[in-house]
Amino acid sequence: MWVLIPPPLPEMYSFLPGFDDIKDVPPGGVEPQLVFFFDSGNLERSGSSVKHIASHATIVNVDHHPSNSRFGDVNVIEPSASAVGQMVFVMLEHFGFPITPTIATNLYVALLTDTGGFRHENTTPQALEDAARLAKLGADPGHIATMVYKMRPETTLKLSGLSLATMRVELQGRLAWAKVTRRMLREANAVMAESEGVIDTLNSIAGLELAIMFKEVQSDLTKISVRSRGGVDAAAMCAVFGGGGHIRAAGAEIERPMDEAVKVVLALAKESIVAASDKS
Repeated sequence: MWVLIPPPLPEMYSFLPGFDDIKDVPPGGVEPQLVFFFDSGNLERSGSSVKHIASHATIVNVDHHPSNSRFGDVNVIEPSASAVGQMVFVMLEHFGFPITPTIATNLYVALLTDTGGFRHENTTPQALEDAARLAKLGADPGHIATMVYKMRPETTLKLSGLSLATMRVELQGRLAWAKVTRRMLREANAVMAESEGVIDTLNSIAGLELAIMFKEVQSDLTKISVRSRGGVDAAAMCAVFGGGGHIRAAGAEIERPMDEAVKVVLALAKESIVAASDKS
């Protein structure tokens, strides 16, 4: 079995059992016949790895995003799940696979991170019960929390500082946004994956309803991450740009330069906040 994810590999998770087995392309001469997609709303989110999938391969799509495009030959979609790791836990037990400490550790990390350290609204009683069970099966909550949240490289903090320096707060504190540019990546000697935590910092502002992170991937390609704490549906907003996700957390790729993307997204964000206020 080969585990494929788009590069760059997230080094912050290198402590996970099996991390060294992850590849960004299949071994030479190999044509996978059965391919599982996890936590991917559409094929495009899988990056360049999707190019290595034979057209006749059977695709199993396992996800919890309501906006999933159902691109698989087999689609297992459960929007009520807090994390895809939670779904995998259920499936493994259903088919009688033993949950080893190694498996428990990886599934616990999936559940921990997708609930924002058990702080997001998707932290359900079932999520907490599953986390407790995974701990009993061998996951070490204290060690995992330390490795995920307290072992970030210096480059990540430098990038966060550069990005937060661009922060703007508008609509009387209801909207906050910031940017990560390719120049910032070079200055911090970081990769784009290290910017993931900035949106959570923006989303921590008191009274905020909507937080948006703009990421300059290429000169004509901008990614956005959106977090909602008010009446705005983040997934619906990102769907306008071909993206998706959850009501409270979503994202999209926009084939425009950063400055243009900022203008169109902020215009929609402001309209959405006002419209949500009118409804309430």
